[in-house]
Amino acid sequence: MTSWIVTDASLLLATVLEENHSDRATRLFDQFIQQQQQLAAPRLLRYELVSVVRKSVYRDLITVDEAQIALDTLFAKRVRLFFNEALLRRAYAFATQFNRPAVYDSQYLAVAEFLGCDFWTVDERLYNTVGNTLSWVKWIGEFT
Repeated sequence: MTSWIVTDASLLLATVLEENHSDRATRLFDQFIQQQQQLAAPRLLRYELVSVVRKSVYRDLITVDEAQIALDTLFAKRVRLFFNEALLRRAYAFATQFNRPAVYDSQYLAVAEFLGCDFWTVDERLYNTVGNTLSWVKWIGEFT
């Protein structure tokens, strides 16, 4: 039986870009690997990763060479991507339930619910919005 973990772009990006929770994110990913957990996300993940890395170059936070290394590292992480109409509809329902303006973050919730597993994020605002209702949503600040 596969032990799944859903991760969003913010958590993956924190492992390659210098951010507030980078150390925790790296330790958490090391734990996932040690425990042989399978990572999952909606197909949207790859687009978000590329977009944020590009934005980091545009804002002169990293160099073009550092961006290539970051993308190589991110794409080397084994994450199973999910996409289908039922997940999109469930994501829409989550966005409606939690009065979210867009459905992007809710796609991760839909995948985690479908797989019956925890969803880890660095996005504290998302966590604060849904964490009290969805006990399987975890924020990096909880990881010690």
